Amino acid sequence: MKRRIITMIFTLMLTALVFYVNFDAYLAADPLIADFYIEHFKPDTYAQNAVAAIYLNYRVFDSIFETLILLVSVTAVINLSWRRTDD
Repeated sequence: MKRRIITMIFTLMLTALVFYVNFDAYLAADPLIADFYIEHFKPDTYAQNAVAAIYLNYRVFDSIFETLILLVSVTAVINLSWRRTDD
């Protein structure tokens, strides 16, 4: 029981730290980069839609790593939420 409480407190503190660090972050695309994507998405990716080109071609590794992080997070939650008889 004590271990579970310590784990929950640590998780809440870490979550609060992440929210504090990223709360005031302003992320905007540089106009030069946005113009580059708009002008070059058809010759680079042969896609008809700019959003699909950016998401599926330019950001493919980002999407793969996001999926990997989600998988690791779900695995950790499942592992930590199992009920143990020695608590």
